[in-house]
Amino acid sequence: METFEVPILNVGVTELYLNQRKLEAVREISLKEDFAGFSPLPVYDFGDGKPTLTDGHHRAFLMWQQGKPTLTVYWDTDANVTSKVSQKMYHLMLDWCKNAGVDNVSKLQSRILQPAGYELFWLERCRRGYTLLNNRNKQAIDQAKALAPGLTLYGAERDMRTFYFEDGQGKLFKHYDGELKPERSDSI
Repeated sequence: METFEVPILNVGVTELYLNQRKLEAVREISLKEDFAGFSPLPVYDFGDGKPTLTDGHHRAFLMWQQGKPTLTVYWDTDANVTSKVSQKMYHLMLDWCKNAGVDNVSKLQSRILQPAGYELFWLERCRRGYTLLNNRNKQAIDQAKALAPGLTLYGAERDMRTFYFEDGQGKLFKHYDGELKPERSDSI
């Protein structure tokens, strides 16, 4: 594995949120080892010529927070990143980050959630997006997009009767049983 250094703010991200508990655990390790025990972080070029993190967002954020100017990275060739399905999912996550204005680890400063919020607003979002991407019912997806004009469809349940939307300010909505309702937002 060949590693290289990249200015920390020139590295893209594929996550919208950080988990406070995980961040604290990683911070404890970094305080003991001054990041010396951290492995190089995996990056991938998703077509824009920019190395973008595929993992290690918590470590990268802490390095930025502690004033480290560069990250030691390597090109990620793992099938969990390079497969056709994974590429679709990563591009969806990149779109989410772009829409939220999160283009490097410094932008995660105000996006640190408690574990329950992280579960709902990030892990559940990824599950919903994955379900939408892997559903082959194009007609249902096209019909769902028409349910909430002006909102972005970002996820679905397997039954394709429940759909999830987002507005331009990052507020989440659920369409189920003929109604569009705001999702919980008390954890953000």
